[in-house]
Amino acid sequence: MNVFTPFLVGLLCSLFGTLLPGLLNASVVKIHKKEGKIKAHQFISGALFVIALQTYLAVFFARLINDNAEINFVLREIGTFVFIGLSIFFFVKKKKPAEELEINVPRKINRILFGSFLAVLNIFPIFLYVFVTVYAASKNWYEINPINNFLLTIGVLLGTYTAFRLYIQIFKNKSIDTNFFLKNINTILGVLTLTIALINAYKLIDEI
Repeated sequence: MNVFTPFLVGLLCSLFGTLLPGLLNASVVKIHKKEGKIKAHQFISGALFVIALQTYLAVFFARLINDNAEINFVLREIGTFVFIGLSIFFFVKKKKPAEELEINVPRKINRILFGSFLAVLNIFPIFLYVFVTVYAASKNWYEINPINNFLLTIGVLLGTYTAFRLYIQIFKNKSIDTNFFLKNINTILGVLTLTIALINAYKLIDEI
């Protein structure tokens, strides 16, 4: 196995997950616009610290799941139904008008702490990284060990930082709350969760 594979898995996975519109992206763009580059990077550093912990937590769960075939199968079954449920929720959820998409960024909260706080609330990456790690391990693309886990984490952090920087550049002179992606976030998330559910369901049926 190539030593760069864990790094690439983390990089691509985090880019895919972080590029989706969300509270973290919108907040970093708004802080950069209103308070400048330094405050935005303070926010990013706080978020990245929590994301690193989330990555290690995801790998820990992935190892437990991967080491037990029965638990692996049962949890993947549960995960399929959870992602289907999320897909239905996102598709039927009423879309908010553009003016309701305004992100409130408290002025008195330290930006590092604020970034950490929002990253803690964003637990979706944990499930995404668990799913990807278990899948990669099952295909022998990834062996769960300390060195590979470290490389995976570095890839995740670099991918996340790159996604934040892309958002800052894209929305430098544009409004966040009138952007097509943020106005259609429910549909985008619904497509994503449904795709994950269908891939997982196909794999489970193939193993029966």
